[in-house]
Amino acid sequence: MIHNKLKHRKAILITSVIVFLIIAIVIFGGVKRSMNVYKVKRENFEALISCKGEIQSEKAVLINIPDIFGDRTLEIYETQMKDLIPEGSIVKKGDYVALLDQGRIKQLKENNIEALKKMLFNFNDAKIDSAVELVAFRDNIEQFGFDLQYKKVELEQSVYESPAYQRKALMAYERALRQLEEKKRAYLMTQKALRIHVSRDEDWIRKLTEKDEKYQIAFDAARITAPQDGMLIYGRTFGRGGSRKLTIGSNVSMQSPVIATLPDLSVLVSETYVEEIYISKIKVGDSARVYIDAMKNQEKIGAISNISNVGQEMTGFDSKVFRVNIRIASDNNRIKPAMTTNNEIIIAREQNVIVIPRSALFNEEGKQFVYLKEIGKISIRDVECGSQSDKFVVIKNGLKEGDKILLSKPAKEKI
Repeated sequence: MIHNKLKHRKAILITSVIVFLIIAIVIFGGVKRSMNVYKVKRENFEALISCKGEIQSEKAVLINIPDIFGDRTLEIYETQMKDLIPEGSIVKKGDYVALLDQGRIKQLKENNIEALKKMLFNFNDAKIDSAVELVAFRDNIEQFGFDLQYKKVELEQSVYESPAYQRKALMAYERALRQLEEKKRAYLMTQKALRIHVSRDEDWIRKLTEKDEKYQIAFDAARITAPQDGMLIYGRTFGRGGSRKLTIGSNVSMQSPVIATLPDLSVLVSETYVEEIYISKIKVGDSARVYIDAMKNQEKIGAISNISNVGQEMTGFDSKVFRVNIRIASDNNRIKPAMTTNNEIIIAREQNVIVIPRSALFNEEGKQFVYLKEIGKISIRDVECGSQSDKFVVIKNGLKEGDKILLSKPAKEKI
């Protein structure tokens, strides 16, 4: 009796386990199958371009490298940032902000002084040599003048001599006269050449003297101060590696002269970069959503305010990118420059359209199609596509609401 009851309970337990397994297979198998099928429906569609950005002020007072550093005669093509106060510091007009490399300027100034000293030494020697040379010329001319007077006297006295002697005296006088004229012309030419040489040396001395004064101006200007009150935000350098904030040790030049900015916090933008394959799809005024990371992805509605005309190469992108500013209303004092953002630029909107996931759309030999799941069979259905985003596609023709399509390619024997 007891043995029969145990057998009966065991049979019930085994049956229950089998039923449970069958139900689980049906449920989970059905979920797996249903996950591979998408039921077509109508909904509102948005095509988006997603890109990361950083909050910046649309307007700001720039703190630039002093203009004197752009003087090519100084040969300060690039200089190093030796000191920079912390970003976000509140400064008053005239407060210390940064220090450029004064050591290099000092070295260039010393080299220029050495060149100036050498030039002055050579210049003084040249003036002495010129004076000696001209004195010798004048003495020679004076001596020829005496000789000419002697020849003239001989010529005057030759009237009492024979005609042949008279001709000889005349020729001697004329030759002496020509020699004197030649020496006077040589003197004038030498004087002019020496004057030009001295003038050139004087110009070089003047330039080196002015250069020395400019180096002193640059040395003093290397200490950067705030042009007005505000909150300091670091500037950026741009290169093949992308955009990077300036820090102590960064090299700066007049090609990217902004050391820092004092932003106007009333109007902020999210500065982002859009790949060139998408740039033709956006325009100034297009709407965008800006999600601020530091504020738990708080959403801000914005619009494109500026698109750069020139693309640039940046690390992390396969093609060139264009800088795009998305203006947002700064109605929250917690929003600060340099906060990072995730942006969604809306490039297309359509209401009540057929939309399917991109994974359900297939393409072969230029034809676009879906795998339509019908009762008892799977068929290929050609479709005409409209607007697309990175996740969804609008279907203009080929599908209707309620159709079921596959999200992955089925086995050939099932088609």
